[in-house]
Amino acid sequence: MIKKLTKYKIMTIFCKCGKELIKYRKGPGRRVLKIHRDRIAKDYTGIFLDNTSVAGTDIFCPECTNRIATIQVVNGKYVNKLNQGQLGIIRKS
Repeated sequence: MIKKLTKYKIMTIFCKCGKELIKYRKGPGRRVLKIHRDRIAKDYTGIFLDNTSVAGTDIFCPECTNRIATIQVVNGKYVNKLNQGQLGIIRKS
């Protein structure tokens, strides 16, 4: 049974260097730990939606070239596991 995300907040996620990365539909909960590809509202850099790499591949910021996320398989879906130390400001829209 697949749960449909009905209540969400739209958040803008930035890198630590200040580069605007994505607008993301986040469900209820605490922090942004994983980015599901089907919840991305807008990808400003194209590194999350256009990436069809295998699990274990790292995703780097196009501006500062630091690792932002790692692609992993969770419950049969490809998700991007975020590097919390490289995230900058997260703004609620």
